Amino acid sequence: MFRNMIAAALSLTVLSPVMAQAEMTEGRRLSELAFTSIDESKRGHIDQGQFWNFGQDVFVSMDSNEDKALSLAEFLSWGYGMEQLAEKAGRTDAYETALRVVFAFWDRNGDGKISQTEHRQSLMADFRRADLDNDAWLTKEEFTTGYTVMIALRAAINPVPVE
Repeated sequence: MFRNMIAAALSLTVLSPVMAQAEMTEGRRLSELAFTSIDESKRGHIDQGQFWNFGQDVFVSMDSNEDKALSLAEFLSWGYGMEQLAEKAGRTDAYETALRVVFAFWDRNGDGKISQTEHRQSLMADFRRADLDNDAWLTKEEFTTGYTVMIALRAAINPVPVE
């Protein structure tokens, strides 16, 4: 059950950048709902601790064999919530490639697994990357558009044309 809740929260989180437009879309509303669920204190921003706790919960739910490391198979099989969008767009191969790239970046020592330490380091690097104003908080906008997994999957499903 906990695994399903985490999958749903991350699914809501990663859907918004792909679906967000100038007006409030369903994807944007779902993303903001995920943000709100992480922002338990209702301050309007997420701190590194909240982001880490969310990430740790996701790690535990991905680690299906409970060996404290994520294999590529575990990483690829976990429901990010965008599979249907990739299928609908005919971009399933690009979607899987994006996940493989994220996995390769997070597998810092190249041993084919993401350890808890590598996961923590990657999350904190992703947090800093998303924190555009360097204030140690992620706003809704920073969270919904700056998290590495969301960026990679959004680009895979809906690539920006080169002019």
